[in-house]
Amino acid sequence: MVLLTVFFVGSAIISSAQSQTITGKVTSSEDNLGLPGANVLIKGTSRGTVTDADGNYSIEVTSGDATLVFSSIGYATTEVPVSGRTVINVVLVQDITELSEIVVVGYGSVKKSDVTGALSRVTADVIQERPTQNLFQALQGKASGVHISSNFKPGELPIVRVRGNRSLEASNEPLYVIDGIPLISGTINDISPNDIASIEVLKDASATAIYGSRGANGVVLITTKKGTTNQTNITYNGSVSLDSYKSLTDWMNGGQYIDRWRLSLMNGGLYGTAQFTDFNTPVIPGYPDPDEDISRMGLAQDPVAMESVLMGYEWEDEIGGTVRMRPSTAEEKAMGWPDQVPVYNSANIRSYDWIKDATRQGITNNHQIAISSGSETSNLYLSLNYFDQLGVQKDQDFERFTATINGELRPTDWLLAGASLIASHSVQNYGFLGPNTSNTGSKDLYSRATEQFPYALPKDQNGNWIRNPGGNLSLWNPLIDIDQAANERRASSIMASLFSEIKLTPWLRYRVNVGSQIRNYRVGSWTGPEATSHLTNRPNTAGYSNEERFSWVLENLLFIDKTFAEVHKVGITLLQSAQKFRQESINARVSSTIIDINYWYDLASNLNGTPDGYGTAFTENTLMSWMGRINYSFMDRYLLTASGRYDGASVLAPGHKWHFFPSFAVAWKMHEEDFLSGISWLNELKPRVGYGVTGNSSVAPYTTSGPLSRNPYVFGSNAAISYLPQLVRNPLLAWERTAQLNIGVDFSILRNRISGSLEYYEANTSDLIMPKALPAVSGYVSKLENVGKTRNRGFEITLSTVNIEKSDFSWTTDLNWATNKEEIVELLNGKQDMLAQRWFIGHPLQVYYQYENDGIWQNTAADLEEMSKFNANGHRFYPGTIKVVDQNGDYRITADDMFLKKI
Repeated sequence: MVLLTVFFVGSAIISSAQSQTITGKVTSSEDNLGLPGANVLIKGTSRGTVTDADGNYSIEVTSGDATLVFSSIGYATTEVPVSGRTVINVVLVQDITELSEIVVVGYGSVKKSDVTGALSRVTADVIQERPTQNLFQALQGKASGVHISSNFKPGELPIVRVRGNRSLEASNEPLYVIDGIPLISGTINDISPNDIASIEVLKDASATAIYGSRGANGVVLITTKKGTTNQTNITYNGSVSLDSYKSLTDWMNGGQYIDRWRLSLMNGGLYGTAQFTDFNTPVIPGYPDPDEDISRMGLAQDPVAMESVLMGYEWEDEIGGTVRMRPSTAEEKAMGWPDQVPVYNSANIRSYDWIKDATRQGITNNHQIAISSGSETSNLYLSLNYFDQLGVQKDQDFERFTATINGELRPTDWLLAGASLIASHSVQNYGFLGPNTSNTGSKDLYSRATEQFPYALPKDQNGNWIRNPGGNLSLWNPLIDIDQAANERRASSIMASLFSEIKLTPWLRYRVNVGSQIRNYRVGSWTGPEATSHLTNRPNTAGYSNEERFSWVLENLLFIDKTFAEVHKVGITLLQSAQKFRQESINARVSSTIIDINYWYDLASNLNGTPDGYGTAFTENTLMSWMGRINYSFMDRYLLTASGRYDGASVLAPGHKWHFFPSFAVAWKMHEEDFLSGISWLNELKPRVGYGVTGNSSVAPYTTSGPLSRNPYVFGSNAAISYLPQLVRNPLLAWERTAQLNIGVDFSILRNRISGSLEYYEANTSDLIMPKALPAVSGYVSKLENVGKTRNRGFEITLSTVNIEKSDFSWTTDLNWATNKEEIVELLNGKQDMLAQRWFIGHPLQVYYQYENDGIWQNTAADLEEMSKFNANGHRFYPGTIKVVDQNGDYRITADDMFLKKI
């Protein structure tokens, strides 16, 4: 105790001898006013304070050699040595890093403050916040105006829409550009999200028009990671996550299901113990009876399921023998029940959890090892990624290996060269999928499990599969197909690109980009000898298909960047581009396979001796482009961007292959005007207006030349093949065009503590490529024409806030909100709807067109009277049936009573 006392006293003396109080004031360089809430921290420690409302502070240091760190949101951090001083005043300079951030805009990059179009950006930090299998999942909810539909099947890509759908028949997918090279042959699944440095989504036509015919649906620019300068980093990124289904449905057990079924039979007059008069008179409930259950519910078809239901009764001997009876109560006798009724308790009915046996604990592994290195003349980035997702459904999983190499070399001041290689191999077990996918009803393992009878079991007492549990011949045991059906999809992809850039003068650069992509995609399907016949599926079948895609892109670019009289800054980009895409495929399918363990690797081993079907296919197309863009800035305050692109697509008709797509945008940095200079809390205010035209040529090759269809027929007693015209040749078929107006404003206030943007847009698409049906007597069935119009209008709000920013803790919030009104303006016949295709003027492309339900008809005087009016016109409504809304009030439910509901 004495030693401890001496120690504490000694410490106090030493501390007192070295401590000193530092005071001062922190002011802003903009207005020389005090900065409230600025952080003052002793470097190397966690001790600090904040300034008061006038910017004053006071802090105690224990050493005259200490260093104070001053920081505040929106200002550059400043370090000041104490050096024995007791008064230290500091002026903090505004930090414009955020506004000076470089963003990619397509064929180049600009400062964020100089962006004139509608753009959303997501950085690598945001992408890696959560484990994802593709960048779409990382992008979901992070970019306003970008709608991404969820898809939880391992290895499947969701549907992405930028500001709604525009085309009725052509593609609505955005264009993806990876390090400047358009993604043509590959897919986003071939890229690991861990290798992505940033994603920029170009949304309005003033930004996307530089991609011409490919920019109508938005452009997603993906920049991969590069090597770091003057350092070498080896990093490991890894995550393991667990997945499971959480059903929002309160599923009935076996007893509840049987009770509900029995009640419905009674109400329908189909259960013998109930007293049924007619559909308009309430039924007098009956008692449960095992014989009625067996005959009315078809239980004899499945003895195991029948045994489950009979467990709800008590028996004198064995189940199914003599049922134990009990006396009826007075209330039961008043309902017409006999003196003795079976002893019944639905809680004793056996139940089986089908969902549990169809699912499992899903596990996702995502691991990456990356090496980044560089010097003043070169840099290199190497990454190896492994992704493995064990699906929640027992027949689904996805595994992917990805390797990425990025390198740049600058041997001289005037030469820059680089190369990129992304290689990917993936295996996806898609899960059981019957061949007749157009049928309604459940298709995958999980949905099939949810529709099974809960009182039925998958196997009998001997462990043999029950093919139709519950005896319903339309319901097949889904658990059988886990091991008796397979659908495996393998993909191997290589995306390679090279570039070289020569600096001809200080203001003139030439760059050439060369990109090549090849992807091999194989699908193997198989059903074993015990496979069920769900959706017309057949046992002992196998199929094999293989598809190879190859494409190349060549781009020549000229960049001019010049400043005149110190206030006129001009940037010019000129482009000549060409690309080619080639695809070929082969497929075959057989039945009555001999050896089931061969899967799809020995199709010749079948009892028929020939395949059920086979075929090959080939297609190719080309695209050529010329583009020019000018970026002009006056006094770094007034901004103008104008571009024009001239595209030619081989898939369109001669004479209409080429089209010009212009755009322009202007922006005004209002915060730099003198009349706003006195507003200290305003950091950025930049209104923007843009307009542009983009195109869409996403039609299949050769459709404009009048393709033929192959048709087999019998000529006498011999088999023959004929070719019939499939589409009328249309020499006038041209581009779909989208003209889009965008009005926006970027803002930042309170030293960049709150920043964001507001957008309004309107996109009008015309000359839609649509098939027009023709009379069969003409020899043709349809013709592609440029008819129809659609429109998309909407608002977008993006808001970012810095709530807390300390040296050891920060809290930021990113919010976005968007609305889009999508509507069809014109169709084949102008303002006339097309009911068969479910296309309606003034409504979105996807709608529900159906009857409107208003509950269930009841056994009330009002409902009975109303039903009689419908039944007088041939309907058969009664209490318990669905009440369909009579939209026109004629007491007839016809197609005229169907209504539209947006999806």
